[in-house]
Amino acid sequence: MFVQRRNIITLSYPRLFLPTIQGRFPVGVTTFTTPVQPLRSVGSVKLKNFRRARQDYPEHALLLEEVAFTAYYPAEVDASSKNGIPWFIRPIRDTLNGFSTFIGISKWLLWPVLYIFAAFLKIPAYPNAPLLIPKETLQWPLVIFSHGLGGSRTAYSQFCSGLAASGKVVLALEHRDGTGIACRPRLWNQGSQSDSRMLLYLRESDVHWDDDDAISVHPLPLRGQQLEFRHHEIHIAYSAFCRLVANDSALQIDTIDGTPYPKQSWAASGDLGLKRVRYENRVMLTGHSFGGCTVLSLLSRIPLEEYMRIPVERAVILDPWLEPLAIPGPVPFEFPSPPTSDSIGESGSSSLEAATVAPVASMDLDTKLPRPRMLVINSEAFTLWKEHYARLQKVVAEWEPQGGHILTILGSAHVSFSDFPVLPIIRKRTARPVLDTITNLSLSFLDDRLSEAIQTIPTRTMEIEIVGVKKDGKPKRKLVGNVGDVIIQ
Repeated sequence: MFVQRRNIITLSYPRLFLPTIQGRFPVGVTTFTTPVQPLRSVGSVKLKNFRRARQDYPEHALLLEEVAFTAYYPAEVDASSKNGIPWFIRPIRDTLNGFSTFIGISKWLLWPVLYIFAAFLKIPAYPNAPLLIPKETLQWPLVIFSHGLGGSRTAYSQFCSGLAASGKVVLALEHRDGTGIACRPRLWNQGSQSDSRMLLYLRESDVHWDDDDAISVHPLPLRGQQLEFRHHEIHIAYSAFCRLVANDSALQIDTIDGTPYPKQSWAASGDLGLKRVRYENRVMLTGHSFGGCTVLSLLSRIPLEEYMRIPVERAVILDPWLEPLAIPGPVPFEFPSPPTSDSIGESGSSSLEAATVAPVASMDLDTKLPRPRMLVINSEAFTLWKEHYARLQKVVAEWEPQGGHILTILGSAHVSFSDFPVLPIIRKRTARPVLDTITNLSLSFLDDRLSEAIQTIPTRTMEIEIVGVKKDGKPKRKLVGNVGDVIIQ
C-alpha cells in the first residue's frame, strides 16, 4: 500500500511471516559454505543437456564443488537484533525456475502465484546472530538434518527452528545432488568466490548412463547415486562444522552470501573449557522422506574410506521413503572399535581426506560406538501404504527390536513435516497442531523422554476403515480416529 508522509509518497510492503517459533531460546540462522577441493564427480550418471553442466565437466550430473548447510541455533539477541530471514532461496528467479521444473508447470504460470511469497515471506529468526552461551547444559547438542525431494535448507525451518529453540544446533543440508529446488555452487579460487552454474531439480528424464548393466543392481539408479552424493555432503558438512567450532585456522568457510557473522561465538569455550557445541559424541541425525532414506543409508553402511564415522547416538526419521534402498535392508552397521589417535594423521592439510579426518582426533576413541537409537514418525498416508509400511516395520525392528518406535500421526500427509502446510494464506487449521506434535515427539525422543511425552497425547490402536473408492477402482482407506491422534507400533 501507499503511505504519504510530509508530501512524500513511499511504498510499504507486507511482511509475511511463518508461525512464531515456540521454545526457550530465540533462534539464529546462518548459512555456511565450504569448498570441495579438488572437486570430484560422484557416480556415473550423465546429463543429457550440456547447458546444465559445467563447461569443464560437460557430462557429469553429480559434481561435488561446494557444500552448503544452514545452521539453526540458540541465539544471543537484544532489542536491536534484526528479525526475519527470506524463506525462498535467493536469487528468486532460480527458485521459481526450480519449482517449475519440480512441479512440471510453466514458470510463467507460477510467477504471479509465487512471487508474493518469494519476495516477502520470512522465517521468524535472527540472521547471523551470535551463538548463545549455554548455561544449564554446558554444551549445545548437534543435530544434522537431511531434506526430501523438492526440499531445501529452509523448507523445514519450522521443524529445525523448533529443535533450535529447545537448545540444539541443527545443521540443515542444502543437498546439491539434483533433489533440491535450486542452488548455485560457487567457485573458490585463492580465497575468493564466484558464481557457478544454476542447479535445478534433476529428473530421471534429464540423465543417462553409458553402461546400463553397471546400474542394474540399484532399485532406483539415479536415487542410488544421489544417496552416495549425500553421504559425501553430510560427512564434509560435519567435518567443516567441527573444524569451525575447534577454531581451525586452515578451514575455508564463509556465509553463502558473504555477509559477516560472529565467528568467535562459534569457536569460544564456555564453562570447564568446553566448546559451546558438543560435536565429539552423541550427534543426532534426522531427515524427511528421501532425507529419512539418506539417514538410514548412512547408518547402515561403512563410511566412505576418506571419512571417519560420525558418532551418532540417536536418529529421528520422518516419513522415510524406502524404495531407493536395496532389499533386504537396511540394517545397522556395526562399527569396529575406532582407531587410536596415533593412526589418524596430521590435520591442517588442504586435501579433502585430511580435512574430513581431522576433527576425529579430539574425539573419545577408546570405546566401541554403540548402535544408534531410532524413532520413526510416519504420516497417515505412508502408514496406509501397505507394502511400504510392512517393510518399514522390519527395518525399524533391526534397530528397536522391542517395538514402540514407529509413531503414526492421524490426519497427517507426507508434506505435513515441512513448512508448506503452514505457509501464510494457504495455511490449514490442523497443519500447525500436527507439525507441533511432530516436533514435540522428535524433541522428546532426542532428549530421552519419549515415554513421558506419550502420556500427554491421545493415542489409539491401529484401525482402518473404507471410506470410498479411488480412481483406479481400489478401496480408499483411512485410519480411525481424530486428527493428531498417535498410533504406536
